[in-house]
Amino acid sequence: MASPTLIALLFSSAAISLIAMAVIFRSWWRNRLLTSFLYILAIACFAGMAWDMLLDQVYMPFRNWRLNIGGETIWVSNLLLAFLLVGGFIFWYFAVLYSQYETLPPRSNVIAFLAGAALLAELEVESWSALFPLVIEAIAFGLFIVELIRYGRRVSRLGHHDNERQIHLHFSGFLVWLMAGPLGVVLGNVPGVPGWIGDLWPIPYGLGLLMVAYSVAVNPRMLILSEARPLDLLILDKKGNLVIAQRFEEYPQSVDSELMGSALSGILSLMQDMLASKKELERIDHGDVKIIIEHGVLTTFILVATLETPSLRQSLRNLCMEFEANYRNQLVEDTSLVSSYEDFKERTEQVLR
Repeated sequence: MASPTLIALLFSSAAISLIAMAVIFRSWWRNRLLTSFLYILAIACFAGMAWDMLLDQVYMPFRNWRLNIGGETIWVSNLLLAFLLVGGFIFWYFAVLYSQYETLPPRSNVIAFLAGAALLAELEVESWSALFPLVIEAIAFGLFIVELIRYGRRVSRLGHHDNERQIHLHFSGFLVWLMAGPLGVVLGNVPGVPGWIGDLWPIPYGLGLLMVAYSVAVNPRMLILSEARPLDLLILDKKGNLVIAQRFEEYPQSVDSELMGSALSGILSLMQDMLASKKELERIDHGDVKIIIEHGVLTTFILVATLETPSLRQSLRNLCMEFEANYRNQLVEDTSLVSSYEDFKERTEQVLR
């Protein structure tokens, strides 16, 4: 039986994991983006890891649960722990990458290879190879810390001055959270290091996860900090009438929203007549700004942004489908007022900002 202090720390880590998973599930439910879903999977793995370690300390039937394969005894608790730890690490790492990039950089293959090697080394560990998993895990955690620092520097250059305090809290939480890995997985298993040092990992884990969960609860979009910034959103009905004009921020090339909506409506009609394939225009590259066009059944969404990315395109497509589902009756009526759609602007702020 472990000390009551360790049991309390493990229980608090498991409880905090469930709270954080609920907060991030709320973020995913609002935006339905891959990044948020990967964070949910990562925290689910870490929550399972904490509960596995807790049950291993307090519930003897679970602790004695084992498999006998080819004369070898495999403890189920250790097997689950290895898969949950590596799985959580992989999901978390790729969530951080997808928060920054639309196409993963080649270096992501290195971390995936190291994680697989660490899992294999943990499952096949012998007395002579006990240090192999520790070395691999130390390298993997070191590369992950470097990736987080790169991510923080990348975001700091975007100039989100209105969210600067939340961003600092968010990345500080990430780094504190990540410290649980080197402390519990690597340092705690080094020969000669007191066991109580490794048992302290729930402290940075719980504290860092709470910081991340709080920043995401305040702003559900905090998980995805992209270089692509929305500037203007225009929604046209199928007759080319401007339904909604929403400006997110001022920029040098900006003009009056109604004028821009009328001009783009004419351009879209002209381009469709000129194209032999009769395909609808999907984008206009205007140098410093990109005009992303999403055609629905009843409306056309036009987003002016600094960059076009697949995630931004997907967000615009989701908004288009949601808008047409919520306002279908108004859109098919000739007498509907523009003011009928004003409350949708709050939703666009949540999704695009």
